[in-house]
Amino acid sequence: MKNTIGLLFLCCVMFSCTSSNSEHNGEVKNENTEWSRTWLVNTNDTILPKVLIVGDSHVERYYEVIAKKIGDKVSCSKFTTSKSLGDPVFIKQLESVLTINNFDIITFNNGLHGGDYSIEEYGTHVSIVNELLKQNAKDAVVWVNITAIREKNNLSQFAKRNDQIIERNKFLFEFTQKNNVPLIDFYSETADELKYYSNDGIHFNDTGVAKEADLITEYIHNILISQKFSEAK
Repeated sequence: MKNTIGLLFLCCVMFSCTSSNSEHNGEVKNENTEWSRTWLVNTNDTILPKVLIVGDSHVERYYEVIAKKIGDKVSCSKFTTSKSLGDPVFIKQLESVLTINNFDIITFNNGLHGGDYSIEEYGTHVSIVNELLKQNAKDAVVWVNITAIREKNNLSQFAKRNDQIIERNKFLFEFTQKNNVPLIDFYSETADELKYYSNDGIHFNDTGVAKEADLITEYIHNILISQKFSEAK
């Protein structure tokens, strides 16, 4: 138990109280329910590679699948939240997690939440977060773009808010290309696959979750293999 930290926060009150003194500019635009979950494993181990999976409710689902796929030769942790890029409180949350431990690989997937934030507000925090992750990750920071949103109970149609998802993904693509940062393209891999969606048009069913987990796990394995080969030279 000592080597595993599980912190479960359902904390509308706590988040709203910390926003006013943030050193990062931006307005806090809370959703009706705010939540955050942090699960860090093998925090005292110095041998196994450490992976941190950061994201929202999609990560809540696919984290468990990734952790099982990776197995016990890699310590796989998670930080998930309803907070979005653009919200200064999100930066504080992320900083608090990164001060607890260092990681070899961090994957980052954020953007389904925070619909009230403009592309300018969202985009301003992309470079800030990327720098935070780079300071912590020993081997790689991998960005993951945002899955499409479809109409609730009418999955054949994209939701109106999907235009915002496309705009955010375009920003992420241009940022990662310019800065030579790896990007996993969830959107193009899943947007037209109705078989991946649950009826709410936002979250994925087990088939979709398995697809997301496969994409992330393959990327992590490739980085670890590459790093191992490099060290053996």
